[in-house]
Amino acid sequence: MKYIDFLWALDYLSRYYPKYHSHEILNLADDIWKWLNNELPENSSSLIYLKSVFNSPSEAIKALWKEIQLMAGPFMNNN
Repeated sequence: MKYIDFLWALDYLSRYYPKYHSHEILNLADDIWKWLNNELPENSSSLIYLKSVFNSPSEAIKALWKEIQLMAGPFMNNN
């Protein structure tokens, strides 16, 4: 994943995807970022959930990137 591609996809979503700013994908991305930087307390429900679904922060980021690509794909490829 290239960082610029990630930003490009988020830019398209912010322009064209309804309710983008309240979407659960962004909340998940924020929690994953906090997990990656060890900013979540050990007893937080977010950390417990993330660890139950993903084996590592890098796996979580890859899964999140795939979801963002699926969401942004129709907006980035105009026919």
